[in-house]
Amino acid sequence: MIEVYALNLTDRLEKPVEKFLRFFPPERQEKILFYRFTADRNRTLWAELLVRYVLAKKESCPLEEISVWRDGRGKPHAESSSWEISLSHSRHWAVCSVGEMPSGVDVEEAAEDALAIARHFFTEREYRLIQALDEKSRAREFLRIWTIKESYAKYTGQGMDEAIAKRESAELLAGSGPIAGRNFVVDGAVIGLCGKREILPGEVCVVPSSFFAQFE
Repeated sequence: MIEVYALNLTDRLEKPVEKFLRFFPPERQEKILFYRFTADRNRTLWAELLVRYVLAKKESCPLEEISVWRDGRGKPHAESSSWEISLSHSRHWAVCSVGEMPSGVDVEEAAEDALAIARHFFTEREYRLIQALDEKSRAREFLRIWTIKESYAKYTGQGMDEAIAKRESAELLAGSGPIAGRNFVVDGAVIGLCGKREILPGEVCVVPSSFFAQFE
C-alpha cells in the first residue's frame, strides 16, 4: 500500500532554516540555501525532513542515517532502501508518498492562470470543461485535474512533457488501467496521487504540528 503524509507549514514558512540543516549532507544544504526566499527554503527543507522521518520509522533507524538522492530528472530516491518515494510542496503544505512500489504525488492550493495553463497542458475536452465553469468551480476542477497530471508525470519520472499533458485525467481517475489516480482534499489543498490501482490509499495522513518539536 502507498502511504501519503501531509504536513501544514503555515507557522513555519518565515522561520530561519539554518539550525535544521544539520540533518542534510553539505551538497543538499547548499541547494536549500540557494533559494532566495525563506518560505521556499522552508517548503523544500520540511518536505525532505518529512519523508526522511517516515523512512526512518519504517527502517527503525535514526533519521540522520536516511539519505535521499535525485536522479538526472530530479526524481527523488531513498538511498540504501527499497522504499519508493515522491515529494511535493505548495504554499502551506508539504506532502510525501511512500510505498514498496513507485508513486507520484502533487499538492496545490491555488489555481492562478488556470485557463492559460489548461490551454497549454490540458486536453481539449479538459480545457472546455473548466472553461464552461464559474470561477469557484473552475478553480476546484482545475486543481483536481492538474494534480493528477503532475502526479502522473512524477510517477513516470518524465516531467510534464506533451505526452503526459495530453493524457486524460479522467482515465486515471476512473482507474480502468493498471495505473490510476486519486484526489484528496485537505483544508482546501488538493492532493493528486498516481500509482498501481490496487495499492492506492483511501485517505491521507495529516501529520500533527507536534512533528516539528523533535527537530528543535
